[in-house]
Amino acid sequence: MIHNTTCSIFLCFIVIALISCERKAIDEDDIILAEVGNRILLLNDLKEEISAEQYAHDSLAIINQYRNRWINRQLKVREAKRLGLDQHEEIHKRIQQATESILVDAFNEVVYLELSGEPVSRSEAQAYYETNKDNFVLGERHVRFRHLVASNLSDAQNALNDIHRGRSWRDIVENYSINPEQALVNSRRYWPISNAASEYEPLNNFLQIIGITEISPIRRIGDQFHFVQLMDSRSAGEHPQIEWIIDQITEWLMLERKRRHLRAMEQNLFLRAEANNELRLFDVREPEQELEIRTDSLLPH
Repeated sequence: MIHNTTCSIFLCFIVIALISCERKAIDEDDIILAEVGNRILLLNDLKEEISAEQYAHDSLAIINQYRNRWINRQLKVREAKRLGLDQHEEIHKRIQQATESILVDAFNEVVYLELSGEPVSRSEAQAYYETNKDNFVLGERHVRFRHLVASNLSDAQNALNDIHRGRSWRDIVENYSINPEQALVNSRRYWPISNAASEYEPLNNFLQIIGITEISPIRRIGDQFHFVQLMDSRSAGEHPQIEWIIDQITEWLMLERKRRHLRAMEQNLFLRAEANNELRLFDVREPEQELEIRTDSLLPH
């Protein structure tokens, strides 16, 4: 009997061999990269597996690496078959288990896709938030703040002066920030105080002690110059604004809708199998005795 370790090593090769396509019709525009026996590798096959960004970065190196891995895999599959490993009982059993798992996952995905055209609306998410508002409380203080990162001390000081003159934050970051868009986006968010500018410990410390609209001193960190201005603060125990969490609520409601739909499909499958006499249950205490099926025995509750 083949050792379990050997079976594990070759199982992936056998699964690949069973589920992969044999020689296929090739379009005129297809580019063949390699052939091993009756298996072929097309450039389009590679592009389906590799992100466009990776491919554009160094397409020739990507092609060679992927082709070499593919050839190596196909040769091992052929050798595994030559050794008769695909006829081993344990491997057959594990291939069946892997196939069943893949089919179950595919079925679940198809069921979920049926709901993809019915997204959760904003009004649904808002209604859920209002109904369950007591379940949404801040576990720690949250702050909204401005964070300017300048490439030199002069820019940081000029930005600070412009704040005192009342210039808009957009104008300031466009003139002095090394990343204006990020500075704008981050200034609109509320952050848990433990995570507010947490990569810059001095700035996090300032945010914990300064008051609303107060500005920290300029600090040099590495080769850059930073300061923060606290704009708003919410205490632990308060309710978050719905804008902070509406995306999470929408995602959770959609997931729950999918789960309910899947449970309904599972129930229908059970009832159909029962109606077609395709399902039999046995008492686990008396394996030899077949019992009458109870219609509620496997139904979701």
